[in-house]
Amino acid sequence: MTYRICPTCDTKNDILEKYCLHCGQKLIEEDEEENVLEKKLEIPKDKIILLDLNYTLISNSWKIKDDKYPYKILNRQYELELVEKIKDNQVILITATPYDKSFDSLKHIEENTDLKIEESYWNFNKSPPELKEYWLKKAVFPSHGEDPSKYLAIESNKDTRAMYAKYGIEARPKWDFI
Repeated sequence: MTYRICPTCDTKNDILEKYCLHCGQKLIEEDEEENVLEKKLEIPKDKIILLDLNYTLISNSWKIKDDKYPYKILNRQYELELVEKIKDNQVILITATPYDKSFDSLKHIEENTDLKIEESYWNFNKSPPELKEYWLKKAVFPSHGEDPSKYLAIESNKDTRAMYAKYGIEARPKWDFI
């Protein structure tokens, strides 16, 4: 069998995996067409924000993607313009980052931004779309309801945005807002 080794966590993944099954790191770079809006959208204050961490809240993900932990966390920089736009909303962080990095990650966010993460859900060996769908069904909907109009997902991964769309949840990349 052929494996692809994750540059971040050194996990062996099947060669066909797009994301590391342990840490969610992109293993296959795809060209994603970015349709950057000229006029940025507003974020309604009544929405529950389903926030992606890597490539969304973290502004330099591309630069630190191959860093090993704990440097990967310590070297993070955040999209402060995005933080300013969502800090008054209820924010639920759902990330492909492994659970064992949750304490240090949340502490770093708290120390370096004005963002208050009210809930967070972390990876346990699933791809980002599968993981986020799991948490949506097992935690978010039972706690906050299934009305898709209550939510706004700010999400870097196009496959995960498509998953949210299946549930009627508006999902957009950060560049639609900043």
